Amino acid sequence: MRILLITQHFPPERGAVRRLYEFALFFKNQGHQVTVLTALPNYPDGVVPQQYRGKFFLREDINGLDVCRSYVLPASNAQPKKRMVGFLTFLASSVINSFRLKGKFDLVIASSPPVTSSLSGYIISRLSRTKLVLEIRDLQPESGEQFGNINKSFFTEIIRRVMRFLYKKSDHVVCVTEGIAEWMEKNGVEKGRLTTIKSGVGNDFLNSHSNGIRKKYGWEDKFLVVFSGTLGWVRPLESIIETARLLADNKKYHFVFIGDGQKRRSLEVLANQYNLKNISFIGLRPLEEIPYYLKASDLLVECLKEVPVARVALPTKIFEYMAAGKPIVFGSTDGETSRLLSEAGGALVFSPSNPAQLAQLVKGLYDGEIDGAGLGQKYREFVNNYHTREQWAQKYLELLDKVGNS
Repeated sequence: MRILLITQHFPPERGAVRRLYEFALFFKNQGHQVTVLTALPNYPDGVVPQQYRGKFFLREDINGLDVCRSYVLPASNAQPKKRMVGFLTFLASSVINSFRLKGKFDLVIASSPPVTSSLSGYIISRLSRTKLVLEIRDLQPESGEQFGNINKSFFTEIIRRVMRFLYKKSDHVVCVTEGIAEWMEKNGVEKGRLTTIKSGVGNDFLNSHSNGIRKKYGWEDKFLVVFSGTLGWVRPLESIIETARLLADNKKYHFVFIGDGQKRRSLEVLANQYNLKNISFIGLRPLEEIPYYLKASDLLVECLKEVPVARVALPTKIFEYMAAGKPIVFGSTDGETSRLLSEAGGALVFSPSNPAQLAQLVKGLYDGEIDGAGLGQKYREFVNNYHTREQWAQKYLELLDKVGNS
């Protein structure tokens, strides 16, 4: 097959785009021709690397993938309005630059968010008379409204109607969680056009070691509670700061935040106000180093605002956490993530509105009242058996072959 993948974000950018990159590599390694139509890299800091600046269209080869980059207005995570304009510029430039792509594609895959990638995919698929597979990694605008990134308005109602139009007009919809697929079915998308393809985890996380991280930071004798990811509005990370305050008297506990985002400064201010010495913010780290930090931890923590849309969320990092073979505490008491952890061996959950619950779990793991090592081993075996990225990529490819030949 000849596949066109449309996504605004792609490596060297960070985050969930790693899923698309590794899936595309798998498709290519199985003998298919993959072209990626994406934007000039600038996420999350809004800085375009020197070699990409001033380009409206740029073509490069990345490990055999034909990557076509299109102009986008650069914007950092801290500039939401400018990012909105950036989404629109990519919509326009990607459609224009699609005419530079010669030959007939068998399938167009458009990955959302942002929603404009989906719209670009729809337009290009119709212009080229090609079947469209819509990949939904997050429900928009529902997610943005409920997590508080955007206010409900006439504008979000337009987005909602556009997305529901695209759900119905696509040839197939790929959902990254079972909850999103269930939501789609309840909102009028036929079950036969829905397939769940989860992210899974790559071998770099499954086969990692800690690579001297504890010694590097002087954490050899600490019980490390680690969060890794975007310090953004969807996560009530203040609850972790409050937990660190509750446990500050025990010098063995140390809390580590890996990553950056809109809330980093406010979280640092809060920690300073409490004069906490048991917290480290180490900022963004190269992607290849993240498995080392996860492996060096004693406990991994993730949390989401307790809103309805969180129940259908399954953060990509959960698979990466599980691959590290460490206990995980999840800050949301109901939903697909906690069900996955339960299925894997047991879920340790807390309400972000009650930091004392998290403090109690940290104490229980430190004191050995909870078998963290045993739980972590169950998690690792579970993802290794059922959720490797290669396993999900194979299921994705089988679906694409079915859609392409139908």
